[in-house]
Amino acid sequence: MKVRCVLAAAALACPVTAFAQQQPDPASGQADPQPASGVLVYGPEFFANTALPTALDMVQRLPGFTLDVGKSDARGIAGNTGNVLINGKPPASKTDGLGEILRRISAASVARIELIRGGAPGIDMQGRAVVANVVLKRTASTEKLVNFQSYIYRDGYVGPDLTLQYTRSDGDRRDELSIEGISDRTSSTAKGMRTRTDAAGNLLQRHRLDLWDRDRSATVRASVQRAIGGGLLNVNGRFDYLDYPTSFGVTLLEGSGSSGVATDITHQWKGELGANWAKNLGEDGEIELVALQRLGHTGYDSAVTSDSFVSTFGQQSRNGESVFRPILRYKTSKRLSLEGGGEIAYNFLDNRTAYTEQGAPVPLPDQSVFVSEVRGELFGLARWEPSSKVTLESGMRAEVSRIAARADSSRARAFFYPKPRVQLTLRPNKRDQVRLRVEQSVSQLDFTDFVAATEINLGTVRAGNGDLVPEQTLTLEAVFEHRFWGKGALELSARHEATRHVIDYIPLEGGFDAIGNIGSGTRDTLSSTLTLPFDKLGIKDARLRGNAAVVRSHVTDPLTGERRRYTNEIPFTCSGSFSQDLFGGRFTYGVYGSCGQPATDLYRIAEYRATVLEPSVEIYGIWKPSKRLAIRMDAGNLNNAAKIIDRRLYTAERNASPLLYRERTVQRRGQYLYVQIRRAF
Repeated sequence: MKVRCVLAAAALACPVTAFAQQQPDPASGQADPQPASGVLVYGPEFFANTALPTALDMVQRLPGFTLDVGKSDARGIAGNTGNVLINGKPPASKTDGLGEILRRISAASVARIELIRGGAPGIDMQGRAVVANVVLKRTASTEKLVNFQSYIYRDGYVGPDLTLQYTRSDGDRRDELSIEGISDRTSSTAKGMRTRTDAAGNLLQRHRLDLWDRDRSATVRASVQRAIGGGLLNVNGRFDYLDYPTSFGVTLLEGSGSSGVATDITHQWKGELGANWAKNLGEDGEIELVALQRLGHTGYDSAVTSDSFVSTFGQQSRNGESVFRPILRYKTSKRLSLEGGGEIAYNFLDNRTAYTEQGAPVPLPDQSVFVSEVRGELFGLARWEPSSKVTLESGMRAEVSRIAARADSSRARAFFYPKPRVQLTLRPNKRDQVRLRVEQSVSQLDFTDFVAATEINLGTVRAGNGDLVPEQTLTLEAVFEHRFWGKGALELSARHEATRHVIDYIPLEGGFDAIGNIGSGTRDTLSSTLTLPFDKLGIKDARLRGNAAVVRSHVTDPLTGERRRYTNEIPFTCSGSFSQDLFGGRFTYGVYGSCGQPATDLYRIAEYRATVLEPSVEIYGIWKPSKRLAIRMDAGNLNNAAKIIDRRLYTAERNASPLLYRERTVQRRGQYLYVQIRRAF
């Protein structure tokens, strides 16, 4: 069934605050778009007959909207905080993801949700074509919340998650404090089989696999919002501690060889403090200041034992990020608005690794690295509406950065990248919208690619590489959106990306490989999303959501010289969901699933790997016996979908060396139940 991905994707989309408001259509529960603004407003009428308990559930219900929670691991703020605003502003926190923030907001606290397509004056679109804005009620209220949820697995293990939350709001004043504790496991806990054969297909080994992990974490969050200095200040903080042990047991069933076990443990703490202050400058201007500080430490130790062979890998790393971002917005007229500002950031990663075999140290390239980056960005944006049916948005960002790496040898490089962007939005009528975009973008280098790393389950080691260059991509995109039947939406999009300095695996001296640049490549994507309401088909308060995407990419392999797909490119995805509200909104049920993942390819120097995920199906129900109590139950992975990994290992470079063996791994995590009890006081 093509259901789950759509619901999951739709659950990730959130809205933004628009200056231009629309009045809801009482008959449909949805506002018709105003051509001048392209803003849709979903008020209480739209959600009246639902059992949805949180703002996250409400955002998931928006027709034609897919939530993007942002990139918490990316450096800087611009474009990394997701596509949802809260009261018109992006969250000042990056660690506290949009999904978590929206899940903590009760549906009763939401006044409306605004969906902004193609831009609107005074709205920080975060470089996106569509954003959503969750507008909270300003009436005085106090809420004490207990949220208990737990996964119950087929083998009897129970993974509890308890959150205690206090929220007090009154107009511009808002205080929030929450404490969460988790003792669970992830999808990495699974059972499986692994078979190895030689080049002729003869059996070499057959192993039984036992994968185990535990996710034990504690999180404290707090935020305060006040009117200060003629503006509105929001300060938030968060502290996380994670203890994450895993093991990978291998038991020999057939063939020559031995059994073995790989164990590792991760200890991590991280803290974040963020602030956002915004002030109106008269009727037409606004200034916004955003500041963020993050610090963290990670300790990682692993050991692999197979017969009499023992190898170990250890890693200690510290990281930090400091960001300051000023923004100035000004509306020169009803048709023209301007925006400008900048961002300055400092980031660092201090990483030390050690690898041994049989107790003897094995040197790795760049095994001790200190990486730092100083980055500055200036940007300007103009949004012009020459008519009620046309919006033109044009902007330029200029980024200057200096990355220095101290390792086996010290390296420092400076980069300058102009990043222009033009988007044209056409609204031929109230139901349709066409968006055309041309944009030059630059990727961020992942500091962890500068250092050595290991895959404990597969026994591989990757060296570090301090000579990486960011990918530079020119994107051409066309999107057609059609709204119908009050609650229905269809979106079709086509995107072409031409990339220089594609990042992939490259060979190094000494038989190691590392992440590096392999040349230019292209990627073409065709995608579609559909929200189909069933009211006009005779099934009241029911809807079908689905999406699908086809991706074709091409890059030159650094070893064979042949054209192939990007590493880990998913060539086709699809998903869907069906849900219905019953009994005046006291009960909601649904089914969702994905069509799985076709083979994604990974090309290492001495290995080729393909990973397949089988389709999966889940069902759920939400019961809301009262306004303050919601109970949810999910039955997940009903078909016990498998993860299949096929590997070909070579004695040396895969293009010029004989095959060592083929390996096929099939692992399943089993079915599970999810229970959530959410009680407000």
